[in-house]
Amino acid sequence: METELLAVKLIQGDVNAFETIVDRFTPLVSTIVYNLANGSLSVQDIEDLTSDTFITLWYNREKVQPDKLKGYICCIAKNKAKNKLKSISRHKIVNIDEINYEDGLVVSEEIENKIITDVLREALDIIGEPDKEIIIRHYYYYQSSTEISEKMGMKSETVKSRIKRAREKLKTILAERGYTR
Repeated sequence: METELLAVKLIQGDVNAFETIVDRFTPLVSTIVYNLANGSLSVQDIEDLTSDTFITLWYNREKVQPDKLKGYICCIAKNKAKNKLKSISRHKIVNIDEINYEDGLVVSEEIENKIITDVLREALDIIGEPDKEIIIRHYYYYQSSTEISEKMGMKSETVKSRIKRAREKLKTILAERGYTR
């Protein structure tokens, strides 16, 4: 069944169309969640987020534009994964027995790393999109400019120049905050 027809039937509340959509798009959704998790989530978390994506789709089916079903599903999956990762990083619990207190260096390094991470996040927010996403994909997910260009629909040369300019902006912002190399 054609995707647009499935979307129309989904909007109308057709359970069979919904089940077909779930079957057709589960591999894509799982891949999106898995790639964004980058090893930070368990298999169970990935399965749960995949299911949550389709539950959200069902409850928001009236918002679906038939010609944009795939993109809508991908956005839900991406947002679910990002929210889960944010939740994990905010609630990360460190077992006190696992901390090595050699001269207090571990604790101070952890605090310093947290401060630097916060400053870097703020700097990334300042440079804005799409440069923020490009930098994260390049330096956090280790994606090549070719991979980034394919995923973001840009030319590879554009991605390379955006990386270069964004790095310069980040250097300036970090220098203004007292972080120099």
